[in-house]
Amino acid sequence: MKRRVGGLETEFGLVCVRADGSRALEPEEAARELFRPVVAMGRSSNVFLRNASRLYLDVGSHPEYATAECDDWWELVAQDRAGERIFAELTRTADERLAEAGQDARIHLLKNNVDSAGNAFGSHENYLVDRRGEFTRLPRYLLPFLVTRQIVTGAGGVAPAVEGEAGRGAGAQFVFSRRSDHMWEAVSSATTRTRPIINTRDEPHGDANLYRRLHVIVGDSTMSEVSTHLRFATTDLVLRAIESGRALPELGLADDIAAIRAVARDLTGTAPLPTAGGGTVTALEIQQRWLDHVADLTEGEESQVLETWQKALDAVRTGDRAWASQNLDWAIKERLFTQVMERRGIDLEDPAIERLDLAYHDIDPSRGVFFALQRRGLAPAVLPEERIEAARRIAPTTTRAHLRGQVVTAAQEHGVDHVVDWTTLRLTRQGAMPVQVLDPFATEHPAVDALLEEIRAQGGSAAVPPPA
Repeated sequence: MKRRVGGLETEFGLVCVRADGSRALEPEEAARELFRPVVAMGRSSNVFLRNASRLYLDVGSHPEYATAECDDWWELVAQDRAGERIFAELTRTADERLAEAGQDARIHLLKNNVDSAGNAFGSHENYLVDRRGEFTRLPRYLLPFLVTRQIVTGAGGVAPAVEGEAGRGAGAQFVFSRRSDHMWEAVSSATTRTRPIINTRDEPHGDANLYRRLHVIVGDSTMSEVSTHLRFATTDLVLRAIESGRALPELGLADDIAAIRAVARDLTGTAPLPTAGGGTVTALEIQQRWLDHVADLTEGEESQVLETWQKALDAVRTGDRAWASQNLDWAIKERLFTQVMERRGIDLEDPAIERLDLAYHDIDPSRGVFFALQRRGLAPAVLPEERIEAARRIAPTTTRAHLRGQVVTAAQEHGVDHVVDWTTLRLTRQGAMPVQVLDPFATEHPAVDALLEEIRAQGGSAAVPPPA
């Protein structure tokens, strides 16, 4: 599939604390406060916004944001960053209401994957794949790539040095990905009980005769725009190679789950991983084999993906972090933690490092450590502010999201009650017929045009403002 639609679902950690750091509100209460403007706008904590994204409160009081469908990976990064800004604005307005009520409380949303109590939450990638393809063939080739992708796109962090031992007594070690320790199966239809690398739940959000949705839940929540872009761009290229029918690298691993934990802890990328065929292979070898294999599938600007991917692998291979420590999350954190430990005379097990890790993922640009590094030129700022701000208000124009965004915007501007989801658009008046758009690539649809005309005709002056 040369042109592919994808999307990113991010679950955010939530904590509400007082000025002294003690807990001010329980997560459930803080989440209700955070979502007040959302519920006021859509009479629900599960809404679609003008940029065609979905904003909702997931099980366990996790605020979640799902980007609109994108067929350009930099547009996806912009839409993902827009979600951070929307939630950061909701956080600030919630803090103001709490202060007006006399409460010493500040809500923090963290774009990471593990909290201080060890609870895990996800960053789920979605890729449109052809229904006619052999879906059961995908994991055979995709799993080795996903298991080792963390050496490029991991968020970094601190985990027990010895696998399987909990607590600080086991010693601490910097790792490529903390998410890796929370994977329990290679492929499964479950998402929470066992947490597979690839989730097989068949929800295409499109014409089920033509499409299927590949749901990857192994990825880290990344703050760096470079890391987020690489997650999608490299995976798309690998999928393109698998779908091409050409001969593929046979790199199947004997135990994907054992391997993903081993890769996380091997910052050299050279630990031998047992293969299904009886030999061994390293994380660097798997990633390099795939990079070389997809090189002739790229054209135009896509060649830059290969260059960035190669720089990331070279940083692991040579140990020279000069480029990576200003572009990739795991390396930015590695440098940051090392500097703090040297300056304060502490080690990785010190609680200050854990607090720093959490603060790195705070999505408020005025509070988050990542954004402070960005302002100092120590973290990448690829997208201009104008593009991120535009993504808060405007849906991608080259996918079905364009139609959904038009309907939501028109309905809110004209005060018309409506219900939408990924495939369906409907007014809530009695007798209204739903409009279904099953083609994820559709940007024009006569029934949607008619629906927009109906909204304008029906609309009054009671416009509904967006939540942020």
